[in-house]
Amino acid sequence: MNCRVIAKGALTLLTKRFAGSFWIRRRWLNKTQWLSLSELQEIQLRLLKKLIRHCYNSVPFYRKIMDERAIKVESIKSLEDITQFPILTKQQVLAAGDSIISTKYPRWLMSKGRTGGTTGTPLVTPRNLFSLGNEHAFVRRQFDWAGIGSGDRTAYLSGRFIVHPDHTNGTLYAYDPFMKELLLSTYHLSAETAKRYAQAMNRYGVKAIVGYPASIYFLAKVCLDSGIEVKLNAALTTSETLTDVMRTTIAEAFDCRVFDFYGAAERVCYIYTCESNSYHLILEYGYAELIPQNSTNENECNLVATGFWNFGMPLIRYDIGDIVIKSNKTCSCGRVFPVIDSITGRKGDVIKTPSGKSYGPTLMARVAKGANNILESQIIQDAIDRITILYVPGEKFTAKDLADFKQHLNHYMPGELKITLKQVKAIDRTGSGKFKFIVSQL
Repeated sequence: MNCRVIAKGALTLLTKRFAGSFWIRRRWLNKTQWLSLSELQEIQLRLLKKLIRHCYNSVPFYRKIMDERAIKVESIKSLEDITQFPILTKQQVLAAGDSIISTKYPRWLMSKGRTGGTTGTPLVTPRNLFSLGNEHAFVRRQFDWAGIGSGDRTAYLSGRFIVHPDHTNGTLYAYDPFMKELLLSTYHLSAETAKRYAQAMNRYGVKAIVGYPASIYFLAKVCLDSGIEVKLNAALTTSETLTDVMRTTIAEAFDCRVFDFYGAAERVCYIYTCESNSYHLILEYGYAELIPQNSTNENECNLVATGFWNFGMPLIRYDIGDIVIKSNKTCSCGRVFPVIDSITGRKGDVIKTPSGKSYGPTLMARVAKGANNILESQIIQDAIDRITILYVPGEKFTAKDLADFKQHLNHYMPGELKITLKQVKAIDRTGSGKFKFIVSQL
């Protein structure tokens, strides 16, 4: 029994479901998901005006911007009027310091979130307590779409801290009876611990697994290679790019559907997967601007978003730094939320070549598809003409698998890149437990 996890679970249940507006917001979201586009846009405009009024009254950073640009709440008559505000980068938020935090709430009454810091300095994001219930209601709606109820037990393989990363003996997971969550340590993920995690999932009777795609994929590969049977109703992945190979492997290993959802630690945007397997931009959560970044493909867009619910540190027109591919199709699920074809991930996660070519994570994942009996791999570029591929072999990995992988890479990768393969026992995670498929040191 992990007393710390149980105590935290009790506090989480109180703050997320009973101390705020969780149940009210949950009922509201059950209704709004079926509204027309014009009705949803009316809700967005109302929430945007409320946010901007709050920013002027209690956030010094935005009061200064609005005074300098003569922006009035009354001048926001349509969603497009938000362009009166400048686009905000992470570096500008860091430079703003306390001036971008609302003075309305005592600091001791705010919780602190933080970005993973995979692209630089982590960003601490204070959140007013009232926003936590609203946030949880949005999260649970994605679970609803996946067919997972509040009473179903779920396993979490994400950045949850169970024991210190240096701890190798004893139990590396814990069960939270309040939130009905089996917490698995991502920091200790290996072929051996993955088997123990799978056994624990069966023992606790979990209905779904939630976490980072690369970690769940690793667990799925071990289950398939070892013949361990774990049947789930759904797998929910988030925080990293989910590739087609990952999706197929996870679905096969756990005999379930995979629901990938996107959110930002800055609390400005949500993208869900519906029952029809479409990505949907969630309109009640915030206002997202999809700004074209590629002159040859206008559907490739930079994601700039304004969150409606965190009044502790509100962010208007925040450049998340992620790229999405937008779509004009209508989804058969019946909801009018805009459809996103794919989420390609961070702008900086690319491999470059001396001739100027760029290989993003989705393309590189397809290249890596030629690997047999490899649990996971990571591509590191430390020179414009050189990459190193770290790989963790599975139980059935042979010299022939290595030779085939080398041949596959030589076939698909440009000759101008020198490729070194290096076998490792495990691939390091970031401070938040995330896996980076591509690490560029250029």
